[in-house]
Amino acid sequence: MFRTEKLYLSKLMLTIYCSLTVFVLVYLVYNSFRSKQDVLTNTLGIPKEWSFSAYIDVFSIEGFNFNILSSVIILIGSLTLLIFLSSMVAYGIGIYTFKYKQVVSVYFLLGLMFPVQLGIVPIFLIIKNLGLINSVWGVVLILGAGISVPVLLLTNFFANLPRSLYEAAKIDGAGEWTIFYRVMFPIASPIVVSLCIISSVGIWNNFFIPLITLQNDNVKTIPLAIMKYTGNIMLYIDKAMVTSVIATIPILILFFIFSEKVIESVASGGVKE
Repeated sequence: MFRTEKLYLSKLMLTIYCSLTVFVLVYLVYNSFRSKQDVLTNTLGIPKEWSFSAYIDVFSIEGFNFNILSSVIILIGSLTLLIFLSSMVAYGIGIYTFKYKQVVSVYFLLGLMFPVQLGIVPIFLIIKNLGLINSVWGVVLILGAGISVPVLLLTNFFANLPRSLYEAAKIDGAGEWTIFYRVMFPIASPIVVSLCIISSVGIWNNFFIPLITLQNDNVKTIPLAIMKYTGNIMLYIDKAMVTSVIATIPILILFFIFSEKVIESVASGGVKE
C-alpha cells in the first residue's frame, strides 16, 4: 500500500514538473514573437500584434548566425573526437587482458569525480601555447577529451560481447583495426548514438569552456551570446527571448526524437552471450 502511494506521489511530482517545464518553453516561444514593449507592458496578456523584428535584428544586426556556426562546429567536432577516442579506449579495456587493466579503468572513472574547472589554469595555458585562443578548435579539443562517461558505457558493452565474435574475425584473417572498425564498432552503434545525443546536450549548452577560451564576439557560442542580452534583460528582453528559443528548441527536438533509443541503450548497457 505504501509503495503504491509512493508511486502515485512520484508520478504527481513528475507531472507537475513536466507541466511547468512545458509551460515555460511555450511561454518562451510565445514571447519571442512579440515586440519588446508588448512583452514589458502586457506580459501575460494577449499580444496586440505578432512581430518578427527581434529575429531579424538578431541575425541581420547582431550577427547571431556566426554564434550558431561556432556552436555547430564545436558540437560536430567535439562529438567526433569524443566518440573516436572513447570507442578505441573502451575497446582496448573491454576486449584485451593486460597488466594494470583495473588501474586504467579506475583512472578514467576518476574523471567523473573532478570537474574541468579544477584544471582550467593548465588547460588554458596549453590552449594558449597551441595558439588556439579565440578558436573553436581549442574548445573542441577540451570538450572532446571528456571521455569518462563514454569509456565507462562502451567498456561495459565491449566486455559483454561474445568472445566468439572476436575469435571468428581473427580466424578469417582480420587485423585488429579491421575487427574494431568493421565488426565491433558497428555492433556498438546503439550505444554510440545514445552517447552522441546525451553528450550533445552538454556540449551545446556548455558555458564555462567557451567563456574562458573565446573572447572574440564572432566566434562566441550561443550561450555566450545569450549572456550578452541577459546582462541587461530589461533592455534586451526581446533578443534574449529569441536567442533562448534558438538555443533550446533544436536540441530539445533532437533529444525528443531519439529519447526512446537513448533510454533503451543506456538501460541495457551491453549484450548477453
